[in-house]
Order: sequence, then C-alpha cells, then structure tokens
Amino acid sequence: MEKEVDIFADARYPYRRWDRDKNASLLNIVFHGGTFGNFLKFFLDKFSTLSPDITGDPFTKIGTSHNKAIVDDHYSGQIQRYHNTFINDNKGETNLPICMPLPSTEKHYLYLKAAQWFRADEKMVAPDDLWTKSLGEMPDWLFENHAKKILELYGITTTSSSYKIPKFIVRDWYKLDFLKGYQQSYTYKWFEAFRKHPFFVKQKMFHLDLETFFHWEVFIKNIRDLDQFFTLSLDFDRESEMKKIFDKGFSLDNIRHECNLAVDVCEGQKNSTLDHLDVCIEAFIYAKMEKKYPDIQMPLTNRFFSNFEEIRQFLENFPNWYRRPNPNIG
Repeated sequence: MEKEVDIFADARYPYRRWDRDKNASLLNIVFHGGTFGNFLKFFLDKFSTLSPDITGDPFTKIGTSHNKAIVDDHYSGQIQRYHNTFINDNKGETNLPICMPLPSTEKHYLYLKAAQWFRADEKMVAPDDLWTKSLGEMPDWLFENHAKKILELYGITTTSSSYKIPKFIVRDWYKLDFLKGYQQSYTYKWFEAFRKHPFFVKQKMFHLDLETFFHWEVFIKNIRDLDQFFTLSLDFDRESEMKKIFDKGFSLDNIRHECNLAVDVCEGQKNSTLDHLDVCIEAFIYAKMEKKYPDIQMPLTNRFFSNFEEIRQFLENFPNWYRRPNPNIG
C-alpha cells in the first residue's frame, strides 16, 4: 500500500529552532530540505542593499550552506528561511512575501533522491552505501527503509551482517523506480501537496524553479525576477562577485554535476566520461535508455559503461534475437 502524502510527517527534516524565528519583513523562504533554502537566504541577504554585507561564505566541504562560522548574528533578519512548519506557525496570516524553491523536472527529482541523504546534517550517507557497506555497517534507518526492501524484492535471504548487496542489484532497484516516472514518486506528490496547500493561496508567492541552482545563466535570470517581484534591491553591480559565490557552491556539490552529466548523456552528448558515478545516477541513465529502447534491457553487471560511446555501441549492436518487450515497462 502506497504511503499517504503528509507534508508534516517527513522525519528526515525534524523541527529546527529557526523554524520559529520571527517572520521576515522582506522575504520568507519556505523550502524543503535539498532545495537550497539556506544558500538563497545567504545570497539575498548578502547582496541586498537593504541589509549589511556578510563576509565569508556559507559553504561546507560538500557544498551545503550550513557553515557554522556564519551564525544568525551575521544576518539582517529581513530575510528568513523555514521548513513546512511555517504553515502552522502562521495560520490566519495573509499576503506574506514567500519564495518557495520547487523541483520541476526529472533531473531535479534525481538530485533530491541522490542528495537528500547525503546533505542532511552533513552525514554524507549516499545511495552507494547500499552496496559499498555491509548490512551491519549501515545505519538502522537505511537498512530498515531501503536495504531490507531490496533483499525482499530480489529474494535475498541472507541474515549475515557482513553481507554486501551486489552493486548491479542496487542499480536495478533504483532503475525500477525511475522507470515508473517521477510523477509517480512520493517526493513528487509531496511537493505537489506542499505547493497547493490552501495557506499559500493567500500569500504573495514566488515559485523559484530548482533549475536556478544548476546553471549560472538560469540562476542570475531567476534571481533578477525574484528581486523585481519583491523589491529586494540586490546590487547587480556586484554580479562578478555573485558568480564567484554561485560557482564555489556549485563546484563543491558533486551531485549537481552528476545530475547535469546524466541528462547530457541521455541527450546524446558523446564526450562524457562516466567513471565513478553514484549508483543512483547510473540507474537513471539505465532507465532513460530502456524507455528509449523498450525492447532492450541494460546489462546486470557491477561494472558500468565508461563513456557514452560504449552505451551507443551496446544499443546499436544489440542482437535482434535477444530483443524482447521490457517486462518493467507497462
């Protein structure tokens, strides 16, 4: 039975103290984990001429904007960020200035699937942990909610804590999910319920497409639109400095790079090297190829293709007598 969507029930993003900070007069960023709310707050507060500048940058070594050296006292308080508890904390309020970062493409949902574990509280738990770690090495939540489901689906009956699930099994498990389409995922349904909540109908809303954080050109265009919508008075004479901040955060976030690469590969860019991709990213590429070639199933091997040319050769030279309707595509 599919889990019912409840936007207040996601245990991965528990209550934080700043969820109950005083509402901001200039802008309230209401966001879900993994959608860059902390970075957006820092960036807007830093470059608005209505607030003092902020020295340094907000980045940790993995590219999140959770640098503890940048504390609340560095911020003006005119721009705040909140999770979904903002709705309950502001019942009856209207016309609040709110920016909501939202995913809109399958690449964005791929990013959330690969990044949310990794980024949460800087724990750096990755999909790859499902095959690189033994069952006994995994956090209990990872085993109970994910590894255990893989074992059950593939009929693996071992109870040994030293057992490692083969990589090709983990990749296939993720691939089956991607074959369904992101609109069928719980995460998609969560964001749709979040976006359509009646509370937001009564507010002054700006929906910021998550693509903003994947390319500088998209970022600066959308930030200009955001600035005009709320009169944030950003100092675009400092655009070169803005780009340096964006580029640094992007360079530290390997998952954003891999998601952009996955889309490039699926669109046929031939110069892409595919070494050391996260297993979740590999599964996404597999699913895209199987949808494009529904009579071919991608190989169940631990080794992944090393470049686009290997994928092309596999697909173009796949023998006709092995072609069958894909049982995983309805």
